[in-house]
Amino acid sequence: MLRRPEFPYHAVTGWKLGLIILGSLGLPIVNNLASGLSIATSDPGNGFMRIQDISVSVSCGLALAIPVELIAQAWHRRQVKQYEKTIMDLKEDKRKMQLRIQELREEVKNSWLAGLEMSRAVRKMQFSLPIGHVDKISPLDFEKMIKKLMERDGLKAEVIGGRGDQAVDVLAVNLAGKRIAVQCKHTVTGRKVSSTVLYQLNGTAGDVYNASESVVVTNGHFTKDAAAWGARHGIQLIDRDALAGWSERADHLYQVVALEIPV
Repeated sequence: MLRRPEFPYHAVTGWKLGLIILGSLGLPIVNNLASGLSIATSDPGNGFMRIQDISVSVSCGLALAIPVELIAQAWHRRQVKQYEKTIMDLKEDKRKMQLRIQELREEVKNSWLAGLEMSRAVRKMQFSLPIGHVDKISPLDFEKMIKKLMERDGLKAEVIGGRGDQAVDVLAVNLAGKRIAVQCKHTVTGRKVSSTVLYQLNGTAGDVYNASESVVVTNGHFTKDAAAWGARHGIQLIDRDALAGWSERADHLYQVVALEIPV
């Protein structure tokens, strides 16, 4: 793991203390050797114990220690600059990698969507119900129809509508294993679905069914408030026109709403 270089306080302190001691003791030793005197003697007036100017000795030790501090600081600054440069390089590499990943995702997405368009005829043969016929079926059959449309589009789906469904009528799983909670609202032509339905679904889809995406589908339309609320909270809406494309014209689910493509 890359960590910011720390200043080597312990090592520098040890070197400085050693050089201070060496300088303090070294000056009288060298002075005695140069004068032909003994380094150490039992005579307090001669040799090692004869220090003419203790302040000069200590100053010599300090002078030897100063370069250690300066060298250590310069080395630490270079290490920090190298660290910061490495961090910047890694950030730039990450940015380029993220851009490349996004480009690859877009390529895969476009290729996948192109494949869906080519398979439209096959889907239409498997299951296709005119929107006029959808208006005539019962609410329960409407839920079953949504299940069939999802299965036609390659998802696993089950109808769980009824008492205790907690605002989810169909629960689907895509190819990536992510769950999609669907609330079905069958209504007479011209009726509009309010935002109340979206409130209910938003409160249970994730908490109760562990769904990562939510969809409300109707053969009618949505109020302006419902459309705005759904857009703010990431709930996908399939109104009458979109449903006609999904069922009658055999559009794929991922062409109808902006769900995360399972690739």
